[in-house]
Amino acid sequence: MLTREISGFSVYLCCINSNMPEILNNKKIYSLLEISSGISRAVSRAFPDYYWVKAEITKLNFYPKSGHCYPDLVEKHNGLVKAQIRANIWAGNYAKINQKFKTVTGEPLKDGLKILFLAKVNYHEHYGLALNILDVEPSFTLGEMAREKQLTVEQLKKEGLFEENKKRLLSLVPKRVAVVSVETSKGYSDFKNVLENNAWHYLFSLTLFPALLQGDGAVRSIGEQLNAIAARRNEFDVVTIIRGGGGDVGLNAYDNYHLAKAVSLCPLPVITGIGHSTNLTVVQMVAFANKITPTEAGHFLIQQFHNFAGRLENAEGKTIRYATEILTVEKQHFMQSVKMFAVHTRNLFSHHKTQWVYLMKRLEQSVPGLLVKTNEQLTSVASHLKYQPVQKIHREGQKLKNIQKLMSVHVEQSVRKADSRLRLSESKISLLKPENILKKGYSISTVDGKILRSADMVKSGQRLKTKLYKGEIESVIERKTKKNKMKHP
Repeated sequence: MLTREISGFSVYLCCINSNMPEILNNKKIYSLLEISSGISRAVSRAFPDYYWVKAEITKLNFYPKSGHCYPDLVEKHNGLVKAQIRANIWAGNYAKINQKFKTVTGEPLKDGLKILFLAKVNYHEHYGLALNILDVEPSFTLGEMAREKQLTVEQLKKEGLFEENKKRLLSLVPKRVAVVSVETSKGYSDFKNVLENNAWHYLFSLTLFPALLQGDGAVRSIGEQLNAIAARRNEFDVVTIIRGGGGDVGLNAYDNYHLAKAVSLCPLPVITGIGHSTNLTVVQMVAFANKITPTEAGHFLIQQFHNFAGRLENAEGKTIRYATEILTVEKQHFMQSVKMFAVHTRNLFSHHKTQWVYLMKRLEQSVPGLLVKTNEQLTSVASHLKYQPVQKIHREGQKLKNIQKLMSVHVEQSVRKADSRLRLSESKISLLKPENILKKGYSISTVDGKILRSADMVKSGQRLKTKLYKGEIESVIERKTKKNKMKHP
């Protein structure tokens, strides 16, 4: 039916009154209003009825001052937008529709919801094409949410992640708590009050990781905070997600596959306190423990302290009983040991007394003979000490005299040898004196005060002084003759 009407719509557009256009240069000219009016009449004729339509609200666009609402609607396939259109809900209808939706779902109309609505297709010359929404079926939205929730559960089970967080080990005393919540949330306030004002004065350390708890941004916001906690996992014992409550639609984010997976893979146990016991979300299902309210989540952590305290009391009782039994047995052993010690001590004293008496008698008998023997030994040593030093001194004196004689002979010989060497050195030195050399017939010639060693040092006509053993001779050089150098053997 709808297909035939849409086909008729394209035909109707071609049937605009031919009297309306203006003729200019053999061209039909239409005004924008004429075209818009034609489209409006064509849409009214092509879509004369009311239609049930399913779509997703990408943006609600509600204006409280006027009470009107202008939703932007889309249809997606595999995440891609295949169609989009603008709609409107006038103030009178919006109040009734929104109240009906809240009564069934517990939440108002808002962004991100898939809805089934009754609408009329309208085209206005000024505002364009839009769907005028007259009614909404809330049960459809709940059904879509349930379908997505089931798909999330099936996917997590297929990947083996559904029970992953339940395998985490909860600390015996979970005192360091990472809280994903909103600081101004009443739920967070209740949770904090329960832990900080418990009657047993258990001490908890709370660290808040602020996040959006509902709406489109909740999945990303909570996921980012879970990643931040995972990066600091050694600083905490447990993670809690705290929310003050709300309708089922408000919990839609907690059925999201990506958020549920992040909770399941969290390296620490996750405790949820986000409300609604009748319809568990996937996040509540995969969490280590689900507590309906923030207050109950707080009492759950306190109970862990109670459990540990109970185990301590039980261990204390067992320790006391065991210690008492051991003390009783050891006391009996000690008393038996005391008795045996007394008996053994008496026997030991008696035995040693007998030995002491025997030794005293032996000592009395052996002392006189020992004294005589010792006296003889002392007499022998005294005699030996009297003569031995004299003999020793005599022997050492003889040795000294022999050494003196040897030293005297050795010194005399050394002096003679040194004197001979000295006289020989003096003789050699005397022979080397210039006057002794001149006495043998040698002479010393000088030119200008310099000793003449070579004929090259003088020229013809120079005066030459020759020193002899006795006297000097002055002469003038007339010529000089070069001779071969003397070869030394």
